[in-house]
Amino acid sequence: MFFKDKNRICQYLPAILIIILFVPSLTAQDLPDTRMVVYSPDYEFRDGIYMNPGMVKINRPIPPVRIMSDRDKFDNKFYNDLLKDEFIVLNDSRGVRKFIKPEQLWGYAYKGELYIQIANSFQRLILEGNISRFMASATTYEERELSPRDSSIYNSNNYYRPRMRPSYANPTRNRAVYLLDFEKNTLYNDTPDDLEKILIRDSQLLLEYSALKRSQRKKRQLEFIQRYNERNPLYLPEEHPGTYLKPIR
Repeated sequence: MFFKDKNRICQYLPAILIIILFVPSLTAQDLPDTRMVVYSPDYEFRDGIYMNPGMVKINRPIPPVRIMSDRDKFDNKFYNDLLKDEFIVLNDSRGVRKFIKPEQLWGYAYKGELYIQIANSFQRLILEGNISRFMASATTYEERELSPRDSSIYNSNNYYRPRMRPSYANPTRNRAVYLLDFEKNTLYNDTPDDLEKILIRDSQLLLEYSALKRSQRKKRQLEFIQRYNERNPLYLPEEHPGTYLKPIR
């Protein structure tokens, strides 16, 4: 991609640097001397922060030792506290200091367990395969008229009709069930229609699922998720306790 405007080049430069520095240039299949295994629930992910699913698929995060912080890196709260900072400071493989924004993190692993960032917070992700169904919390806002007695209100700017009086909303934490299409890194609601969007990659399952009545599709969602994961397994590098993949040069 080429830009005629130099200002636009400067605008995209931070994102380009992050891609170059932290996104592995090799896939799991390209890693030398690495045996691939089908994912199972007892698989342990290496501790650290993951910028994208590609880093998860080769089990190669940015390790805690490269994160510049005075906090206790062996405490699970350490990763959630990173979201409170304006920037996360990292040292690259050459010891050069780099800065990334917290919202750019895909997730992290702690004691072998995986967490994903949703709605500016980390949620435990029980990975099931290329499709995962899990519960997470999210913040929703209810618009209402401003009351003079309100003390904790959040201003919601209306960009489309700026002459109107600003609306306000109270934040509410709700738990919801989501579907994660790990292959495409896409988050869906736990509905029959959204599951159908993922099953489109498996024509046989899609035909079976689409032929069911809507009530039956809802009841058999878990069955089709399991069948999809069995027919389209997620492969990850084999890991041994206390060992690490060879560094990518």
